[in-house]
Amino acid sequence: MLTTPPADCSALILPDLHKLATQTGLICRKSPKFSAEGFLQALLSSTVTGKASFNQIASELKTRVGQSMSRQSIHERFGPSSTAFLLAVSCELMKQGLEPASHALLKSGITQILIEDASAQAMPKANAQDFPAHGNHHGQTAGVKINFAYDLLSESVISHSLEAATTQDKVIGKETIARLRPVTLVLRDMGYFVLAEFDEIERQDAFWLSRLPLTTGVIFENGKALETRLRSRSHNVLDLQVSVGEQKKICRLIAVRADEKTARHRRAERRKKAKEGGRKPCPKRLARDGWHLMLSNLSSEQSSTSELVKIYRARWAVEIQFRAWKQASNLGKALKRKSNEHHMIALVLAGMINHQLGMRVAQVIKPQIARWRLSYEKTMIYSRSIS
Repeated sequence: MLTTPPADCSALILPDLHKLATQTGLICRKSPKFSAEGFLQALLSSTVTGKASFNQIASELKTRVGQSMSRQSIHERFGPSSTAFLLAVSCELMKQGLEPASHALLKSGITQILIEDASAQAMPKANAQDFPAHGNHHGQTAGVKINFAYDLLSESVISHSLEAATTQDKVIGKETIARLRPVTLVLRDMGYFVLAEFDEIERQDAFWLSRLPLTTGVIFENGKALETRLRSRSHNVLDLQVSVGEQKKICRLIAVRADEKTARHRRAERRKKAKEGGRKPCPKRLARDGWHLMLSNLSSEQSSTSELVKIYRARWAVEIQFRAWKQASNLGKALKRKSNEHHMIALVLAGMINHQLGMRVAQVIKPQIARWRLSYEKTMIYSRSIS
């Protein structure tokens, strides 16, 4: 699939779109009916309004350049050159860092905190040949998965990639691990949890912090299982060395008791699902539902329990960005059509670019509205004016 390379950080400016269009072959000669700026703006508008047919894109382009193109002419613009152009724009934006974080979250010399997440977007099943997804009892399905890596310290995008919807997060994560630099902290969600990958991170003199999957066993030095210790624990925090999984990997467990409302909600959901499946809820999982559980190779001297909890909370920033991107745009609606591969890829890439511009807007206006709280969703809505 298509992958954008890692990037350096510098002041963020908008790229020379006409130059990129010429370099990638999107524009071979000047035409009053077509411009790189108008084409990109029309696509960005499509991800906002959900109106993404060739006729609708042609109409949007006309409002930008003043002259109309036929549906067939627009159709012919979507191909390898349009994909190359949009990838080039996205890459240029990624090469430019946003305002660096004002302070480091760790005192252990860590220079990069990598957060990675993936979000799947469904498509009509007519696109299953180009964008396969997991099938269901109705037959084939279609979808694309967008993977996103972000450096929390520099507040910059490291990479975006388009993957088949059938690709597991843990498989996608291998590419990020292969590009690690020393003294990086990698934050992993449960979808990326692979003990062997943690070994690879350590071999590169880097660090990791991950949530603990419910199905992964944990044993303490005295041979007691995690659930036994959690049930008998009277304090709200547990920070000890443990053995994890069948590989018996030695690492640090950080357990923080969840508030009563969160624990009650988790257990109610678990009991409900078990009842619907005609079975009893798993006692071990009910015990874990009362805690926030993390694993790491960072020592207590390198980072305290409270620091690790604070850092992992920051991972939700990426979750919020993905939610804002999908909620504040109409990419799902834009993709609800049967079309050629390059048209669909163009819409996904335009969604990525819109996302990056939204992050830029957030960085620009954040210092000016410090007294007010502004959600990322609202920032994405405001960023529509750019398109």
